[in-house]
This record gives sequence, structure tokens and C-alpha cells, in this order.
Amino acid sequence: MIEVALARALAQAPGARPAYAGWKVGFLELEALGGRSAAPGLGAEARRVELGLEERLGGRSRKELAAIPPLDAYAEHFGRWGKAYPVLLQAEAIASKGRRLEMPDPLVLAMFAAELDSLLLCAAHDLDALRPPLALDESDGRSPMPTLGGAEKTPPTGDLVLRDAGGIVASVLLGPDSRTSIVPATSRALFVVYAPPAVGEGELAAGLDRLEADAGL
Repeated sequence: MIEVALARALAQAPGARPAYAGWKVGFLELEALGGRSAAPGLGAEARRVELGLEERLGGRSRKELAAIPPLDAYAEHFGRWGKAYPVLLQAEAIASKGRRLEMPDPLVLAMFAAELDSLLLCAAHDLDALRPPLALDESDGRSPMPTLGGAEKTPPTGDLVLRDAGGIVASVLLGPDSRTSIVPATSRALFVVYAPPAVGEGELAAGLDRLEADAGL
């Protein structure tokens, strides 16, 4: 288990299990986010991301998408667990199926815009709902978490998870929990980016920069 200091930080995932050896996790804490409303700049950014995905990925099969960095590294990892990389599916839906990038909460939209722009796996938490200390850990296969979909699920043994004093708040394979999710009253947020070994620190830092920029629109 690795304890995590917040603000802006980079941590190495626990290396005991081969599945996550070399993974990097980036953290970005942002405050003064209350009273937000839909900003024209964020809508324009979402449209820019949509057009970029159409230009970069449009018309490609899912197999072809899974060969493009950094999607390839995530697709290979999720495939080991019999799962598809969710960001790949979202990017495909926008690039080739005409889906729009829309979310009711501007902060959540900012996160998804940054995630789809970088294609790196991101999660967002209400900082005031988290109960320190935070720690990166490996799932023991026995500790459930309330998922965003409403169901309580248990990350499989060996999955990389983020814990606080109240339990698991995120899993690479299952995503973030509902207990610490972003809500309209959220004024402080913690963004987390999970990156496999093929993603360099510079690429991860750029993903954090994009998150910070989009959240400020």
C-alpha cells in the first residue's frame, strides 16, 4: 500500500503484482469550484475535442483503434481481464457514431473532455467527501465499493484501487465510486489519472495540464 499526498503529485503503483508494475498515477487537486455554470468556453472545448476525435479516429474499426497509442496499452491491459477499455468505447462513439460530448455538470464535462482529448484514464472525486489518508493498493477481491451505476461491486483480486479511510473510492477496472463522486455542490475536487508503463511522465503531465485548463473554463 502506498500513501498518497494530494495537491499535484505523481505516484508509482504498487509493484508486487505484475499486472500493475510500472503504472503511474497522477493527482490534481483543484479548489474554488463552487457556483459553476455552463461556460461558453467549455462548450467550445467539447466541440474541439469532438472534431479532433473525428479527424484522428473516425472511420476506424475498434480493432484499429486498439492499436493506436495510448489506447493500445489500456486495451491490452483491460483485455487481460476480459474487459474493453471504456475510454476507447467513448472515443469510438464520438468519432464514428455521432455521439456528442455532453454532461449536465460542467466539472464532469471538463473531466471527460480532457480524458477524451488525452485518451488517458481519469477519475474525479469530491475532495470534501474523501476521508484521509488516501492510499494506492491492490484489491484483495473481498472489499466492495458502490459504483457510479448504483450497484455495489467488488474489484477483482489484484486490481489497482485507491482507498480512503472509508474504503475503496476507485478501481482501474470498475471506475470511481458513488460515495465520493462529483455533485453540484462540489467546491473542491481531486482528479486522478491512471497511466500504464507505455505512457511517459510527460504525457501524463500533459493530461493533468489539460484537466486543469478545462476545469478552469
